[in-house]
Amino acid sequence: MSWIKAGVTLVGAATKYYGDKKAAAAQQKGYDAATAEQRRQFDLAREDQMPWLQAGQRALQGMEQLNGGNFSAFTASPDYQFALTEGLKGLDRSAAARGALWSGGADADRMAYASGLASQNYGNYYNRLAGLAGVGQTTASGLGTLGANYASNAGRLALGAADARASSYRDQADTMTQLVGSGGDLLADWYRGRRG
Repeated sequence: MSWIKAGVTLVGAATKYYGDKKAAAAQQKGYDAATAEQRRQFDLAREDQMPWLQAGQRALQGMEQLNGGNFSAFTASPDYQFALTEGLKGLDRSAAARGALWSGGADADRMAYASGLASQNYGNYYNRLAGLAGVGQTTASGLGTLGANYASNAGRLALGAADARASSYRDQADTMTQLVGSGGDLLADWYRGRRG
C-alpha cells in the first residue's frame, strides 16, 4: 500500500468517523425535539381539558352526596331557592288577601308546596349533575386516549433515537476498524521500507 493511498484512507476514515458522530448527535437532537413537542402538546391538551374533568368530578361528588342522603347542596342551589322563595311569597300573598296568612291552612299550603317543589326539582338537579358527570367521564376517556397516544409516539421516537445511535456506533466501529487497518498497513509498509 502506498503512503499516499494509506494517508488518503486514514483521512477519509477519520472524516467519516467525525461525520458519523455529528450525524448521530443531529439525529438525537431531532428525536429529542420531537419528543419535547409531543410532551408540550400533551400537557397543553391536558390543561385545556381540566375544567371539564374537574366539573365532572364535582358533579359526581354531588351525586354521591345526594345518594348518601345529604341534600344540602340541592336545597341551597340557586334555582331551587328562587323557586321556593317566589312560590312561598305567592302563597303568602294569596293567604294574606284572604285574611288567612297566619292560619293553619296557610302553613299546610306552604309545606305542601315546599314538599312538591323539592320532589319536582330533585330529579332535574340530579339529572344536571349526571350530565356534568358524563362530560367529566368523556373527558377522562379522551385524556386517557391522549396519554396513550403520547406514550406510543414518545416510545416510537425513543426507539428511533436508539436505532440511530446504534447505527452510528456500528458505523463508528467500522470506521475505527478501517482506521486501525489502514494504520497497520501504513506501519507495515514503513517497516518493510526500512528493512529493504
